[in-house]
Amino acid sequence: MVVATGDHRIESEMQDLRESDREVLELLRNEPSSAVGFQGLKRRLSLHPEKLSRALRRLERDDLVEKTELGYRIGERARTLLTPTAMKPAIPSVPILQTFLPPEVHLPELATYLRGKWFGDLRWYGLMETPEELTLSWLSEDDSIQLDARLRTGALAIEAHISEPGQFPAATLAAHELFQHIAQAYGHVRMNG
Repeated sequence: MVVATGDHRIESEMQDLRESDREVLELLRNEPSSAVGFQGLKRRLSLHPEKLSRALRRLERDDLVEKTELGYRIGERARTLLTPTAMKPAIPSVPILQTFLPPEVHLPELATYLRGKWFGDLRWYGLMETPEELTLSWLSEDDSIQLDARLRTGALAIEAHISEPGQFPAATLAAHELFQHIAQAYGHVRMNG
C-alpha cells in the first residue's frame, strides 16, 4: 500500500495492520464504489468467517471500512491514506447481454429480492448503487468470472469480468442463466404505478 502523505504516524498505522486487515483493504480498494457482502469477501479472500469478522470489526473501528446495509466498502479515511495510484483499476468488463426491462419493475425491490441469492455456479458478491443505476454482482464458484447485472429504469445489461479470453463461453452461459433468474424475479416484486 502506498501512503498519500509523509506523516510517519499514518505510515506506521498502516504497517501495523494485520495481514487479514490488509487483505480486506486490498480487495475493497479495487472496488471503491461497491459494497461487497460478507460472503463475497469470505469467498474472494478465502478467510475463515471468524477471522474475517474480527478484521472487519478492527477496520470499522479505525474508520478504514464502512459497513452499510448492502455490505462493506472502503472507508473515506482509507481513501485519503492511499494515493490515487494505489487504487487499482478494475478488470475491464465484456458486455454479454443487453435488454429492456418492463418499465413498471420496481428496481430497488428487484435488487433487494436478488441480493444475496446464489444461482447455479454463481455466488452472491456485492452491490453498487449510484443515482442512475444499481449493479448487482456474482462470482463463479471458482472465482474466475464476475458477472455484473446493471439495472436502470427500463434497461438491464449483464457484463462479465474475465481474466482470460477462454472464459468467454462460460461467462456467456452464466450470464444467460442469470438473466433467466432476473426475469423470473419480476413476478416476485412490486410494480411501479
